[in-house]
Formats: sequence, C-alpha cells, structure tokens
Amino acid sequence: MRAGLVVALAAVLGLGGCSGEPSEADMRKAVEGATRAKLDAMGRGGFRSFDVFRKQGCVDAKDRKGAYDCYYAATFAPQPGEKPLTVNGKGRFEKAGGGLKFEDLGAQPR
Repeated sequence: MRAGLVVALAAVLGLGGCSGEPSEADMRKAVEGATRAKLDAMGRGGFRSFDVFRKQGCVDAKDRKGAYDCYYAATFAPQPGEKPLTVNGKGRFEKAGGGLKFEDLGAQPR
C-alpha cells in the first residue's frame, strides 16, 4: 500500500513540474537567497532561511516569455525572541543559468 502511494505521489509531482512554472522548493531557494543578500548588504546579516514558505500560485508573465509572476507567503523570526513575521510577496521567476532568477515585485506584511 505504501509503495503504491509513493508511486502515485511521484506521478502527481512529476506532472506538476511539466507545466514550466517554478516549484515551491525552487521559489523558496531563490527568495531566501535574495533576502539573504539584501539583508547582508544592509549590514543585518544572519538570515539563514524562512521558518515557513508557501507557494500560493503563478501566472505567465505578460511581458516576458518563459517567466512567471508568482505569489508566496514567507514566515521568519526577524530577531531572537520576537514574534514571527509573515510576508505575502510577489515575484518574477525565470530559469537562468541552471537555476532560477528572482525579481522582487513587492511584499506586504500580514
């Protein structure tokens, strides 16, 4: 039974990757990298990763073929002892150089 579930899950996940839009894991990696670089440049280093990251959906970018405009929610604790902060963001994602290029299109604290 368990092996059947694994095969079914692999089939579903495999089909999702065929659409061309970025996976949640790839989006997370790209957004975390951009966030880390931005905070480091501001002298506020120490960011490693989000506590929670959720892909909320993507659409084809109207002005750039092969790019996707995607919505996501990212939660992290900015400083030890502070309450976690969740940000709803929008970004443009496009495959580049074997990875995923991220362009921040805006974020709003929730």
